Amino acid sequence: MKKLILFSSIFLLSFSNATNAIENNYEIPPKVLRKFAEVYSAVKSQYVDTVDDEKFLKDAVTAAVAGLDPHSNYLDFEGLKDFGIATGGDFGGVGIELTLENDELKVVSPIEDTPAYKAGVRTGDIITEIDAAAAKGLSLGDAIKKIRGKSDTVVALTVLRKQESAPLKFKLVRSIIKNPSVKYKLSNPEYPYLRVTHFQEHTGVDLANALVDITQKTTSSLKGLVLDLRNNPGGMLTSTVAVASAFIEKDKLVVYSDGKTLDSQMQLFANPQNYSGSNPEDDYMSVVPKKFKELPLVVLVNGGSASASEIVAGAIQDHKRGKIIGTQTFGKGTIQTLFPLSDGSAVKITVARYFTPSGRSIQAKGITPDIIVEETKDSVNNKVTTIREVDLPNHLEEIHVNQKTRKSTGDLETISSVDQSRSNDKLPVEFGTENDFQYMQAIEYLRKNDELFN
Repeated sequence: MKKLILFSSIFLLSFSNATNAIENNYEIPPKVLRKFAEVYSAVKSQYVDTVDDEKFLKDAVTAAVAGLDPHSNYLDFEGLKDFGIATGGDFGGVGIELTLENDELKVVSPIEDTPAYKAGVRTGDIITEIDAAAAKGLSLGDAIKKIRGKSDTVVALTVLRKQESAPLKFKLVRSIIKNPSVKYKLSNPEYPYLRVTHFQEHTGVDLANALVDITQKTTSSLKGLVLDLRNNPGGMLTSTVAVASAFIEKDKLVVYSDGKTLDSQMQLFANPQNYSGSNPEDDYMSVVPKKFKELPLVVLVNGGSASASEIVAGAIQDHKRGKIIGTQTFGKGTIQTLFPLSDGSAVKITVARYFTPSGRSIQAKGITPDIIVEETKDSVNNKVTTIREVDLPNHLEEIHVNQKTRKSTGDLETISSVDQSRSNDKLPVEFGTENDFQYMQAIEYLRKNDELFN
């Protein structure tokens, strides 16, 4: 099975397969070569300063690929190295996941319990300055390199936020970012809280172990489970399938994709062949008690739930395995492949869209919860804006493939907080606590509904 990664919604084929795809060269039309040569000649002969050939080519490739859609881009060595670091779970920095969109450095998601998260950096923030120097024009790799540094040193970030009239300034103390992808709380032993922050290499194993621990520590009192995928930006596709497999029946379809090439056309099912990679006999999910495939389940999502988390939520919703509660998800439903180039850099380009088991496209739409629950009264009354896929320049449109009809937003129940509020300058509410309004609504729903699956 090919190595599949969806970090920040990235689909990564093995380098050998990607290289083979590039070797099927297309002949470049003469008019394209002629125009490039004319521009190159004008710049070299007329530009006021000497232009380095390598920089000129890199800038040209970066602009060309980035113009395709928000998730296609050129990656230099530093950018490639960051992929390996980010999917592992232990790295240095301030705890923000970044992307480069329309030459703007944008926050995909702050990582929970990190300096950036605690300071109030949010999904959708645009970083305009790093240590008082302009961020515009930096490659993703260069920006990451500037933000990272030795532990206990300070980096100053200036950000633009859509609903704020003035730039926001943050002074963040760098630290070693330890980022466990699975956490759980037993503050309510009847309805345990299970959070997946990323889909990393060991997320499936960690989730299986967490469910075993929960079973051992709750004995016979277990009545339901809250699975929290809020602000989860994505991760490894194999781990995504593993997480879904813990809650839906074996061999049920989790996700499928449709693209131009055979490599981009997949069907992934809830079985070890699709989440254990080259050794399907190593079924690490087999230790999960079977009751979790039937136990009443609520999945929490919000506008920061993207890609892999949308796959899990969509599969659970389509198979009527549980209720989705929260707000509309991000809507990242395209697949990217990383193609290595001969000089050690790479291009990441969109090759397909993926779909929920019933044929719903997530792209530019997202997953609509069964019950809409806003975060707080503050987010309702002040209309705090969340940036989603549909808001990004050049985003690919949603398409429908054998889509089954689901009830419209007008048919959905909506719950808004009437006694909770949080101003923009306060720290984020800790997920999975009594101050977390969406979580408390999930617990209330489980308590009041003996029959989850109507």
